[in-house]
Amino acid sequence: MPEHARGSLLHHEALPVEFWPDHTLQARRMLYAGLGYHGGPRDVTGMALVPDTPVPSEGLPIVGYAHGTTGLGDDAAPSQVGFTRLEREHVARWLAAGYIVAVTDYEGLSTPGPHPYLNGEAVADDVIDAVRAARQLGVPTTGRWVVAGFSQGGHAALFVGLMASRYAPELDFRGTLALAPPVHMPLLIGAVTADGARPVSILTSYLLAGLPISHPEFDPRGLLTDEGDRLVELAATAPLVEVLRAGRGLTNDDVGTTNLHQREGVYELLDTCRVPVARFDRPVLVTAGGADDVVPLEVVERFADDLRAAGTDVEFTCHEGANHGVVLTSDVDALTSWAARLLAAPAPPASPPASARDSRFSLLDPTGDGYVTRDDYEAFALRLVQAFGQPPGSPAALAVREGYRRLWRALADRADTDRDGQIGEAEFLEWIGAVRDDDGFDDEIAPLARAVVALADDDSDGMLTERELRRLLAACGLSTAQSQRVFAELDLDASASVDSAELVAAIRAFCVNPAAHQPGAWLFGTI
Repeated sequence: MPEHARGSLLHHEALPVEFWPDHTLQARRMLYAGLGYHGGPRDVTGMALVPDTPVPSEGLPIVGYAHGTTGLGDDAAPSQVGFTRLEREHVARWLAAGYIVAVTDYEGLSTPGPHPYLNGEAVADDVIDAVRAARQLGVPTTGRWVVAGFSQGGHAALFVGLMASRYAPELDFRGTLALAPPVHMPLLIGAVTADGARPVSILTSYLLAGLPISHPEFDPRGLLTDEGDRLVELAATAPLVEVLRAGRGLTNDDVGTTNLHQREGVYELLDTCRVPVARFDRPVLVTAGGADDVVPLEVVERFADDLRAAGTDVEFTCHEGANHGVVLTSDVDALTSWAARLLAAPAPPASPPASARDSRFSLLDPTGDGYVTRDDYEAFALRLVQAFGQPPGSPAALAVREGYRRLWRALADRADTDRDGQIGEAEFLEWIGAVRDDDGFDDEIAPLARAVVALADDDSDGMLTERELRRLLAACGLSTAQSQRVFAELDLDASASVDSAELVAAIRAFCVNPAAHQPGAWLFGTI
């Protein structure tokens, strides 16, 4: 059977009327072609809700809605059981504002296979592909869209914001709305588990149940009490309401989650769930509740501040007195109005201009915040593999990510002299002033060079032809003219191809002298 393009609408049927939010004119349950976390095609289910508002001549805009945690099993999929009450009210406000609402169930909910809980990249493509599928139902659309998500869906929406322009360039993506998103995961879990007498968080239960999907080597059972083991086992199969009921009255001490982030190996796993703090190419709106005991206000506010410092256009809103669920229904009209302003504005440029600072360091610092950080590398690796349509768990994607991480570690070991996790301009200039040719840097660059060659090497001959390299550079945001120049400069031996050794030379030359004319300037592409 031929493989369908991602986002292809495979089947649709009427959604039961009892699942319809207010202001729905018609609703379809969708089955569409997606991409599995580990690679290969994977069918995903979802919903498309059409508003009962008049359809403008240009068509309707779309909001891709990413739902909050409902459970990890098939009986938790919104297209099968409907929205929770508060999410239903929230979605109704988008419909009342004249948006088609495209909703994904996420991979593994309602279709075979596990659901990679809080693996943002794994489900972000499900959100985008649901938008693609909804546009095939015959309802006129503008092509312009935003993403909105709550809780787990807010986490997914932020990953959508990082990758949408690269993953689906044919869609006119305008911005991200993240409601009470679980961000800065090590900090968040530290906040909700520091007090042993604090009620156990529903997020912690589902996180421990879901982490083994993306990290099969992880077994939470050695960390918890017998009561904790039972709760996590329940979370692996039961819907949200049942897990909430089972956890009622239990504390961190009761289940063994006190200071969970400090347990051996746990911090590193939590770190893999983080949303990279990077410069988004579209605006972001983040909301939080002042009385949220699932995703504490201070964690979300710090994330918004960090994102702003990284160069992202961020608006942050706090709803005083709102708990986790109530954030969904707090001033939703302000959210739809914010989105409407983005949709009405001229289309943003495909590649925003690079930093205007007159400094070699500015090209190594893609966010323009004055520092090079690990997240700069994480975000670009994410965008690059998504531009090639690689699933996050594929060998090619994992190799590219590890290559960028090794490059970061190589630079940090040499230039981060105060060991604060970031490289400032003064530290960088001090390093390049003392750099040597025999410092082993080339060996640490080589895995990245091999990984990007393998990513773009269609015929698997270990080299990139001009066509293959131009595809790679286009994925990095370079123009055709720039790609032609870069190929000519990278092909050091005039063999009409580029191998990993030539890429190593280019990457090293750019790292020690980051300038726009360097052929290694593709390293971070354009934001």
